[in-house]
Amino acid sequence: MTDTVERQPVTIETDRGALELVLMVRKMERRHEPAPALLGGDRIGIEAEIEVATGDQKGPTYFLSRLTGEADWVIDAKFGANAFPHYSHGLGSRVTIPHGLPDEICDLLDSEARNRGMVRAIGRGTPLQLAG
Repeated sequence: MTDTVERQPVTIETDRGALELVLMVRKMERRHEPAPALLGGDRIGIEAEIEVATGDQKGPTYFLSRLTGEADWVIDAKFGANAFPHYSHGLGSRVTIPHGLPDEICDLLDSEARNRGMVRAIGRGTPLQLAG
């Protein structure tokens, strides 16, 4: 497991203008989760835990995954700043409607995975290929 506590600024462009956020990647690791074929088979990919804040105000924590061959990060679980669970589907669950994050946050996660040497290919619209 590789962790970091570095806070990284992210600017999200919205219809109402730019939204300045601070992102903290708490965890990013390669995962292999065995699962029966009935539930889609084994899940292999990257799991990440991030906290999103605005200025000095703590925001939600997201648990995300991007499985091999997927072109997008998917939210597996979301907890409010007070740890209230909004939803939790488990690592790599794709039996519900997948929810994603803004491209700017996903780009930062892609860059983190590259910097950590975890991937051979990753990016917007690029299916995930894990390294080694």
